[in-house]
Amino acid sequence: MKVLGILGSHKKDGITAQYLAATAKGIPDADSYELLYLADYDIKPDMGQENPVLDKLETKLQESDFWIIAAPTYWGALSGIMKNFFDCMRPRMVRMTKKADTLPAQFKDKHYLSITTCFISSFENFFTGITDDTFKTIDRALTGAGLIKVTEIVGTGTWGQEEADPQKLALCQRWGAKITAKKKKDDNTLKRYLELFCMIAAMALVTMGLQQLIFGVFATGKFWATYVSFVLIFFILLASLLHFFTFLRHRRR
Repeated sequence: MKVLGILGSHKKDGITAQYLAATAKGIPDADSYELLYLADYDIKPDMGQENPVLDKLETKLQESDFWIIAAPTYWGALSGIMKNFFDCMRPRMVRMTKKADTLPAQFKDKHYLSITTCFISSFENFFTGITDDTFKTIDRALTGAGLIKVTEIVGTGTWGQEEADPQKLALCQRWGAKITAKKKKDDNTLKRYLELFCMIAAMALVTMGLQQLIFGVFATGKFWATYVSFVLIFFILLASLLHFFTFLRHRRR
């Protein structure tokens, strides 16, 4: 398997680069690894003429099986270098329908791992989610292109630091050892249905408990009160849970 590390930061040896290097260090010797430092390239969009830089980058993406996306969080969002890379590569990563819908193209079913870093502390990031938009942007671009996400790693408290957190470096190295063993297809359908069943079972139990505690509705002649309160409580709880897992569940520590 060939792994491509894509670094979108201003420093080639900064903390984000150290996390990427640690992940690459864990990759088994039987697999190959190549670093793609985006700042080394003059990346511009296709403008109806030859674009040798994008052609070269596209070839590297095609030849790799696994991408490691590493970029710091600046101003609460993905670094401009990485964002520019995604923007310029967009026509080559997805195909457009007549209604302007995007569909996966040539990179479908490849896998990726995303890494970001930020200045604020782990405690502050846990409550503010300053790195969430970075991960959302990466996920939006790559899942739209048909790639399958393996995991994400976040490094916090990087302000004034020259060396990365040893524990996070060890985590990166462990993931580097695991990523090439991932299946080539996304076979999590059954897992997702089981998770959904467990969510519904748990929400139903909590809802019925609240009904009994607050309204005392489980009694003869209160069918409609039972039904209406169950639907409302269940909807609010399940909607909150789904919102968390869909939009808010990102690595923050």
